Order: sequence, then structure tokens, then C-alpha cells
Amino acid sequence: MNALFDKLPTVAEIDGIEYELNTDFRVCLKIMIALEDIELTPLEKQLVALELLYKNTPHNVKRASELAMLFLNYGEEITEENASDSEKVYSFEKDSKYILTAFQQTYSIDLDKIEYMHWWKFSYMFLDLKEDCFFTKLIDLRNRKNKGKLSKEEKEYCYKIKSIIDLPKVKTVEEIQAENEFMRLLGED
Repeated sequence: MNALFDKLPTVAEIDGIEYELNTDFRVCLKIMIALEDIELTPLEKQLVALELLYKNTPHNVKRASELAMLFLNYGEEITEENASDSEKVYSFEKDSKYILTAFQQTYSIDLDKIEYMHWWKFSYMFLDLKEDCFFTKLIDLRNRKNKGKLSKEEKEYCYKIKSIIDLPKVKTVEEIQAENEFMRLLGED
């Protein structure tokens, strides 16, 4: 797909039936926040994504989930190469106020006032925010902190703004599997 001349998708075809999607960035941000939520199980995350993204939930839930993840990733297949095993450097939940102001500074867009923006357009713009806005600098600091490449002054600065710099811990696949196994043994599954 070429974003310059192809229309951004608004439906998903599953088993020969077109299902209308809720493509506004706000809906997709809610899904992304749910996917970040360490309190939700993988099944709960999947259900949230399906319920929010599809106006009518398809019968083929497996295919609907696959297409939902493809849509949320702007139509790009998730491969080992583009899947990030490194630590996250932003959170749509925690960084929401910085994202809001970054859009205002970069594009003169008040996200609170626009009626609709397609998720892919929002995402493309999100990936191209100005380097001099606080949010982009915050991502850079987190990234270099994760790699151990901060100067002494930057380490001190990060310590001072620790509540802004630190992101919530994300559970590993192994931790989720261990919790699920524990709950299964308790008979709560």
C-alpha cells in the first residue's frame, strides 16, 4: 500500500465478508493502552482489541485478531526483525500529555479538538515528531539509558526526573505463562 495515493483501510475482509473498523486514532490508542496493561491477560487484551476495533465482531476470531494486529501495525507484518525485544521507550498511557504537546508543537494540531484522524495517519505523524520537542528528547533519554549510554550529567538529570523517565514494568512472556500456570493449578482458569 502506498499512503500517498491509496486510501487508508476502513474495513477488514474475513471469510468473504467486509467488517467495518473503528479507525479513529482514539479507539486505537485505547487498544494500545490495553495491550500495555500488565493487569490484563493475553485473552482479555485480545477481547478488548476485537470489541473496540470491529464495529461488529467477526465470527472467525482467530483471523479477526490477526488482522487487528496487522491494522494496529499500519499494515506491516510483525516479524522477528521488526518486533522489539528491547525495553519500551514510550507509553501511550504515561506519556499522553507529552504526546499531546508534541503534536501541537510539530504539526499545530490540537488532538483534543480534531473530530477524526485515521490511526495510520496518526501513527505516521507520531513516528515523525520534531526532534526538539520534550517527548522526542524523553524517548532519546530512555533509549540511551536502556543501552547504558548516558553521560554523568544525563544520569543525574534522569534521576531528578525519575518519575517521568521510568516506565511501568512490562511482564515477560515467561512471567505471564508462569502466572497462567499458577492460576490453572489453583483451578481459576
